[in-house]
Amino acid sequence: MKKILCILAVLLLVPAVFCAGAAEEEDWAKAPVITKAYEQSVGKIYIEWEGNAPLYQVFVDGNKVTDTPFNHQILNAGKGTHSIIVYPVYVTDIDSDTKFNINLDAFGLGGGNITLDLATLGLDPKEFTPGNPSRTLEIDYKPNQIMNARPERLSAVTDSQNRVVLSFEDPYVADEYLLTIKRGSNMSYVTFNTKGEAEKELISENGSMVSLILDPEFLRSHECFVPEIDGEYRFTVQFRKYATDFTTGEKEGSVVSDSKVSAELVYRLAPLWKTAPVITFASQTADGQLTVTWDHEDYGTGVEYAVMKINKVLGIAMGEERLGSTKGHEFVVRDLNNGGYCINIVPTLKGEKGSYSADANIEIKNEWVLAPTLSCEQLNGNQVRLTWKAPGNIEKYHITVYRGDNASLLRFVNLDFGKYAEFDVEAAEGDMEYIYTYDEPTDPENGIRLKFEIYGARSTTSGGEQHSAVSGKTIIIK
Repeated sequence: MKKILCILAVLLLVPAVFCAGAAEEEDWAKAPVITKAYEQSVGKIYIEWEGNAPLYQVFVDGNKVTDTPFNHQILNAGKGTHSIIVYPVYVTDIDSDTKFNINLDAFGLGGGNITLDLATLGLDPKEFTPGNPSRTLEIDYKPNQIMNARPERLSAVTDSQNRVVLSFEDPYVADEYLLTIKRGSNMSYVTFNTKGEAEKELISENGSMVSLILDPEFLRSHECFVPEIDGEYRFTVQFRKYATDFTTGEKEGSVVSDSKVSAELVYRLAPLWKTAPVITFASQTADGQLTVTWDHEDYGTGVEYAVMKINKVLGIAMGEERLGSTKGHEFVVRDLNNGGYCINIVPTLKGEKGSYSADANIEIKNEWVLAPTLSCEQLNGNQVRLTWKAPGNIEKYHITVYRGDNASLLRFVNLDFGKYAEFDVEAAEGDMEYIYTYDEPTDPENGIRLKFEIYGARSTTSGGEQHSAVSGKTIIIK
């Protein structure tokens, strides 16, 4: 066993052997020409060169990284700048006896001399002669981030030709977009090449946002099924980016890196007029009045817009009320009482509804809705002066007079009152005064109790009447 180990130790002292075909010396020594160098995967650089040497040595940043009989190699590389040089090497046989005499006694193994013939082991000593090096290829390697990327912010709309327009964010400037379209169990794929002649009218960019028009003719030419109106489809997108050749700065179309697949977007293809209007203004514009305006394109279909009031309880929609409709893009709602109003705009066509706009929440605050602050003052001659302050937008005040029995025990719970008179007073903005004359004789012992209730009133555009809150005042007359 020890003899065998000794023999192996001797073999380890013998240089590695490379078999090579014959080559003309004047050809092999010429400097290799590096013709390709690009990222094959993260941290891996593929290089290729021209030359006729039987063997090549590749150096990266001054260090030999490999010997190869081939005219290409994959190198490991980290982020940053690197220098790459390829040397041609000529291999010749060493003209010497391949037999070695080994004295085992010298190794303390015993057994005298043995003869080892390397030729019988298939080993033949070689001499390596380097030729002219290639030009240094300087590269600034930045790993391709697209392999860890994923398309984000997918959205879809339908254009005026009933084509799906798919949009997403691409900060990596991909060369191709691989689109998957699914409907039920059916699935199709189509690739959009950003430099393709057929795609140049179908791809648009706005900053990092990219939009793809799913044109039926283009899809059919790629044997992909075409999304149809009222169908529900699922879409995914994947980035594809070509490697860049470090020797020329041009794209290497045969080497493609793929991103991760985007999240799935579910979209029901609908006519463009059904897209949701965008409310541009919604606010109180006068007492009891709100105005709402919106943007929306109907593409000549004659769409009408329904103005909807959404009734909510604790923020949850509990029903809706149609306030009106118009073919324009502005609507005024009048005669509103105080409170919050949630407004939506909905496109409609021949009884069919489109998508609701986002909610517009408006708070209506009307001064006239507040109850009048009433004061009463007893005058001589069976008269009482009533005074209050009148805001604008009130047409009249309705006053009801109740008479109470000041001797009745029911007066303590205000159950002694009976209606005595009622009348209207024409409103005038500002301080108001009305002298009320009563016919009831004064009870010298107990007096009489008069209660006045007052509220403002105004006419609505629909012919109805709105009332303010009611206030009341009681006076004892003796």
